[in-house]
Parts: sequence; C-alpha cells; structure tokens
Amino acid sequence: MSEAEREHASPSVNTLLRVASAIELAAHLDRDFAPGRWLAVTQDEIDRFVALTGDRNWIHTDVARAARELPGAKTIVPGQLLLALVPGLLQETYQVTGSEQGQSATIRNVRFRHAVHPGDAFRLRARLTLVKQRRGFVQVDAVCDLELASGQKILTSQRADIFQANEGRVVGR
Repeated sequence: MSEAEREHASPSVNTLLRVASAIELAAHLDRDFAPGRWLAVTQDEIDRFVALTGDRNWIHTDVARAARELPGAKTIVPGQLLLALVPGLLQETYQVTGSEQGQSATIRNVRFRHAVHPGDAFRLRARLTLVKQRRGFVQVDAVCDLELASGQKILTSQRADIFQANEGRVVGR
C-alpha cells in the first residue's frame, strides 16, 4: 500500500492555518501545507455542472456509452469542474481572519494531467510561492495541485490572490 493509500485509509486531520493579515503568510513561503481532505465527485454533481455550463460532451454524461467506449469504462469528470473546486479547497488550507478581503486575481499554467472518474478520491496539495506587499494590497501566489490516492497528479495550477484592506468590515477569505 502506498503512502497516499495509507493516508486515504486513515486520513489525518488537516489543520487550518489562520493569520490576521495576508502578509503574515510570508512566514509559510515555500512550505507545503498539509494535504487537504479527500473529495470525490459524483455523477449527479457532474450532470448538474454540465447543465449549468452547457458542456454536454458525452464523455462526461453518457454512462452507458462510457462503459462501452472509454478506458476505465466510466465517465470523466470535466476538468473545469475540478478547477472550480480548487478555491474552496484552498480556503480549507489557510484563512486570513483580519479586515482584508481576498479575491482571485489570476489562475495560470493549468494542466489537466490525468482523467478523473466519478467516485475517484482526490485532494489538494498547496504551497505558497510568493507573498508580497504591493501598493494597496498583498499578493499571495500558490501552487495548487490535485492528486489521486495513488499520488498521481490530476491537475496542476498556479494562482494569485490579492488581499485588500476592507474599510471597517471583517471578511474571511
């Protein structure tokens, strides 16, 4: 049994990093966060996503045809659905609790590396690569990868979030 499979069998608790200000994340630069919780997408969730986006490619929706024609004999989770899950999973990794409001600024270098099927367990692995005070905001860059229990990367990406002072309100990331 691989390390990832052992962790999947008895998942560890992922501790949420809380900081009062985004600039405090600089103390955690170039360190891997604890892996995120295991997550799996169901066919029903795929069908709802497809209905919302209009991407009706049969490889995502036609279970019977996938069983006959696709390797693995299952439908494939849309890559855009996987990418859409990353922000929420990253919010489970760290949180800025002060009066700064976080916004996604860019998502770069997205690569879909391996097909994911309904029911396949995956999790987020993240690492901060830049925390920089800029005029009026703090920029926080992170590498965000999704991996299967086997350790196989299914999605790799880089994202930049900006945290701006929010006048008089406390907003969590």
